[in-house]
Amino acid sequence: MKRAGLLLLFVLSIFLISSCKKKKEEVIEFNESHPLSLAPDVEWALITDPYAAYRKDIEWNAEVTNHCRRGDILQVYAKSIDKQKTIWYKFEEGWLPETCLSIYSNRYKAQTAAESLKD
Repeated sequence: MKRAGLLLLFVLSIFLISSCKKKKEEVIEFNESHPLSLAPDVEWALITDPYAAYRKDIEWNAEVTNHCRRGDILQVYAKSIDKQKTIWYKFEEGWLPETCLSIYSNRYKAQTAAESLKD
């Protein structure tokens, strides 16, 4: 009886020791090429249209200043609404309407959404 108890104690202690193995630490690396990626007051846009034209002003007839493509991720600098109630977002290259993009609270969320556009 004593021997069975010692054997049971031995088996339990082996089980406990083997289950307490230290797990390898998971390291999360952040891309620091965009220091504002997680800034709480900065929004990021993901272009969802195949191509979009930046405008000089918040009008459909405004001069085109440049172009962007689906999957581009851009920092939002400003937001405005025109007379037709269209929301426009200001970027480094000009203004884009909300119809060609999606807005995210940080760059990493926009990157995750951009990955799903590739499928």
